[in-house]
Amino acid sequence: MAVTDGYLTSAEAGSYIGRQFADGSGILDDVVTSVSRMIDQHCGRHFYRDGTTEVPVARVFEVENLSELELGPFNDLVSITSLKTDDNGDGTYETTLSASNYQLCPVNAVSRGAYAEPYTEIDLLNATTFPSAVASGREYLIEATGVWGWPAVPAEVRQAARILVAEVAKLQDAPLGVVGQSEFGVFRVPAQMPPVARRMLAPLVHPAWVGIG
Repeated sequence: MAVTDGYLTSAEAGSYIGRQFADGSGILDDVVTSVSRMIDQHCGRHFYRDGTTEVPVARVFEVENLSELELGPFNDLVSITSLKTDDNGDGTYETTLSASNYQLCPVNAVSRGAYAEPYTEIDLLNATTFPSAVASGREYLIEATGVWGWPAVPAEVRQAARILVAEVAKLQDAPLGVVGQSEFGVFRVPAQMPPVARRMLAPLVHPAWVGIG
C-alpha cells in the first residue's frame, strides 16, 4: 500500500503519534489516506493536484450562465490548458476558445498568507458566450482541461491531518469506522471532524459547500 493523495507521509504521521510500524504493513498509509479524504469531504474541495501540465485532466461542466462558469465544489483549478465547447450537443467538444477570450478568476490568484488560492471561476470576454440549450438536450457543453486542486497544500490542512491521525490513534477501541488492524489494535476514523480541526479548516471550506459537508 501507499498513501494516495495524502496530506502527510506515513512517516510524518508515525512520528507525530509516536508509533512506527513494520515496513509494508500499510497501516499508516491507510490512516493518512482516510483522514485526507475526510478533510476533502469536510471542505468540499481537494487540496492535492489532479493532473500535471504535461498530462492535464479534462472535466466537463453544465452551462448555467452564458458568460461565466463557476467551477463549484471539488473543481478548484490551478492552471488551464484548454477550454472547449460542444456547440451542437453531439458530445464532441469541437470549438476551442482562444485564451484571449476568457479570464481565470480570482484574477490575482489571491494570496492567503504563505500560499496561493486556486481559480474558482472562468469569465468569458469580448462578447464570447457559451452555447445555450441544444436540441439533443445534452447539458454538459463545456470541457475544461488543466491541473485541478490547489497550488500547494495549505499548512492548515496538513495540521488538521495531524490532528485527525492523532484522533485515529486515540479511537482504536471506539465503535467507529475501521481503517486497519495492527499490533496496537484496530485503527478507526473519527465519525466527525474534531472541533480544533474544524476551526482550523473553516476558512478553507468552499463557499458553495457551507452547510453541506
